[in-house]
Amino acid sequence: MSGNIHGIGWFPNFSTKFVAWGQEIGLYEVCGKENASSRSRLHNIPATFLATEVRYQYARCVQPSYHRDRPIIAVGLSDGKIGISNFYDAIDSSWEYTPRQQRMCLCLAWNETEPNILAIGHDRHRSDSCITIWDIERGLPKDTANFFGVSESAHSICWDKNYRLLIAGMSQKHIKMFDLRQANAASQYVQTKTVHGLSVAPNGNYLCSYVDSLIMLWDLRAIDRPLKQIQSAKNHLQLSWCPTRTSFLSSLQRESPFMTLYDVRSVDVEKSREVYHVKKQLLPFSNKLQSSIKGYSLSCLSWHPTDFERALVLSEAGNILDFKLPVSILTAYSNHKKLPLLLQRPLSAPNTPIRSNLLNEKQSIGTNPALNFDIIDTDLLERDLVDMTRQRALRDYGLKIEVKRFNDLDNYLKNVWLSLNNLYRDECLTGLKSILGISLSYQSDPLSTSRIESHVLQWPEFINNSNSLVCYRSEQRDLAIKLCGWSTEQDFESYITSLCDNKEYSRAAMISVFHLKILSACDILSKTADILRDPSMFRIAAIALSSFNADRCSSTWRNQRSNANMQIQDAHLRAIFSFLTIENDSFDAVLTEEGVSLADRIAFACKYLSESKLSEFVKQQIQKSIERGDLNGLLLTGESLDGINILQAYLDRTFDVQTVALIAINYFHKEYFNSKSIQFWISSYLDCLNSWGFWEKRAELEIKIENARSTSRTARTVFLSCNFCGKSVSNALQDDNRVRTASTNVNKLSSCPNCRKPLPRCSLCLLHMGTMLNNFSPIENGTENIGWQSKPFSKWFSWCQTCRHGGHTEHIMQWFKQNAECPVSSCSCRCFDMDTIVQNNHCQEI
Repeated sequence: MSGNIHGIGWFPNFSTKFVAWGQEIGLYEVCGKENASSRSRLHNIPATFLATEVRYQYARCVQPSYHRDRPIIAVGLSDGKIGISNFYDAIDSSWEYTPRQQRMCLCLAWNETEPNILAIGHDRHRSDSCITIWDIERGLPKDTANFFGVSESAHSICWDKNYRLLIAGMSQKHIKMFDLRQANAASQYVQTKTVHGLSVAPNGNYLCSYVDSLIMLWDLRAIDRPLKQIQSAKNHLQLSWCPTRTSFLSSLQRESPFMTLYDVRSVDVEKSREVYHVKKQLLPFSNKLQSSIKGYSLSCLSWHPTDFERALVLSEAGNILDFKLPVSILTAYSNHKKLPLLLQRPLSAPNTPIRSNLLNEKQSIGTNPALNFDIIDTDLLERDLVDMTRQRALRDYGLKIEVKRFNDLDNYLKNVWLSLNNLYRDECLTGLKSILGISLSYQSDPLSTSRIESHVLQWPEFINNSNSLVCYRSEQRDLAIKLCGWSTEQDFESYITSLCDNKEYSRAAMISVFHLKILSACDILSKTADILRDPSMFRIAAIALSSFNADRCSSTWRNQRSNANMQIQDAHLRAIFSFLTIENDSFDAVLTEEGVSLADRIAFACKYLSESKLSEFVKQQIQKSIERGDLNGLLLTGESLDGINILQAYLDRTFDVQTVALIAINYFHKEYFNSKSIQFWISSYLDCLNSWGFWEKRAELEIKIENARSTSRTARTVFLSCNFCGKSVSNALQDDNRVRTASTNVNKLSSCPNCRKPLPRCSLCLLHMGTMLNNFSPIENGTENIGWQSKPFSKWFSWCQTCRHGGHTEHIMQWFKQNAECPVSSCSCRCFDMDTIVQNNHCQEI
């Protein structure tokens, strides 16, 4: 059946059942892959086939009902016949309706509050009604039913959420509303051509409709005029609201594999009916699943009634996908009423996140993991992540990579940025995996054949130890240790001193012990015990370390160490005693001590592990970093596909699109920078900056992006043109390299330099635009600034995008500090209000 499916739909009151129709109609139940029945006829979704309806073939439209006791559907056929089916019982003729005049059934709609009420929409006939209201429990809709719209056609119908009100798009020219609470079913209408895809939002206040490529949003409380128009590039195929998100509107477009999402919000302005929206696009069927776009254009979508942002998606080829929106594009409210950025809780549970009853099912959804709220840190629900992200942006987070700017971050992000900053050399982020010549494939890497020297280390004289300790040296290993933050032997003492100055006492002692400088570690621990308020642990560690003169294989030391590790809170102290009591040359106790930073463990591994063990350890740590979303793993992967996977996993875990985008901008400059993931992160973060009005921050970030991608200066493509001749009016653009002298006529640009026609006047000072543009100021060598650098922003051209009136920027800014209307006396445009309301829509839409 999968190749002949034309439509799909969840049952509103049966969370695991859905219906699929085409050549035949089938009832399915979603289950785990391990429980999928062999009777299943669907190949891309774990679903059990339950039953089929054989009486109605090639259904024109099918609508699942709101009945709670059993799954019931209404079926509309091309000849206009309507049938009711529950897939199991034999239904008599009283559950079938045939119109008086044969014509196509265009739409069906069940009433949510009264499940027995079915609205039917037919095509036009000159002597028959197009809308029928049928109570299926009262028999055939003859004398008991209501009929509306004689000589009209009903293209789409839906029910109001709050009242017994039917809304219908009719005859390609108006939307009618029939109030069935009254005996004569009085109706009101609004003229519009957007009569397709009528759907009411879950909150019951908003209505959407479309025609061709135009979407119209309406407020049912005042439907005299539309709230908003949304224009798309392609014609729409289907509109539907997400039932768990009152602001989420989805659209499928013809011959498109993308699902378009509109996050529609109202502006928080008193008595304002303006709304803005954020547009995103998703590709449910991943590129790995499809060989080309052909056949994978989306044809139908059905939102799950209760699971948070979950939907069934149908392609033209008949493939069905149980799809959940990726965590990285979810949006949320900030408690400061800023635009959405992070996770939003669903409507059905405003105070706690929904945990679906299907979260334990391991379903493969292309490359997009299923949404699982268990991966969310509990702190995310307590902190205002939007405000934290906003405050970081104000502090130029990620714009300037300076060590002093990392002090404002938490320890985790601080260590990540310091590691990446240390690893970034010669405009390249080369991971330690590449430096060490470790390949994740089974083929050997040429770098791995570099010469490696082994040395037998001597324990200090006061330690009676019969076991030898072998370390390994090579140019690649020495470089990797240096990039991990450890110093060379020559600068070791100054390095340890700097760690103590930074109050990293236990870490300094640990590194000293790793270099077999036991007495130095004892001195560090003793001094630490004198400084700290609670010195007991460090004092005991110093005593134990100074008395370590027995054979390392002593069972007493090992047993005491294993018991003490349960009580020692400092991870570096645990690593010290684990190293001193290793057995059979196994350093697993040190390498698995996750309280020690990954950089220190990698440096230790480069010093003491053989080639094969080091390769295995690095591969293992990369895999763990990808699974956990640990950004420290970038130290190993560098700029690579594994690095992108780590960033994506971190984003899925924390929703911190800001950090992910800024790391990609600062350190991913090669071919991976143009990957879809990185470009999506960057565009998402730029949208956030736009939504907060941080125009300068966004401009600085875009300049940084361009400088990173190319060192050559790009040609200017934006200029001011004359309204008469269409040529550039800026002499700076016409002659960039010409140095101007003090005798240059500052009033020269009051007219076009090409056709000499006068330029528009400023609405406030009434001088010609351009008159004040070339007020140059001399510089030290006696010459003057040239080009765009000589024109301050206050002298630039500025105008309203609605009424096209404007003037010098500084004059316009001064005017709108006290006024909201256009400064031109004959214009009633409220330019300032228009900018406040719609700027987010213009700047955020992708």
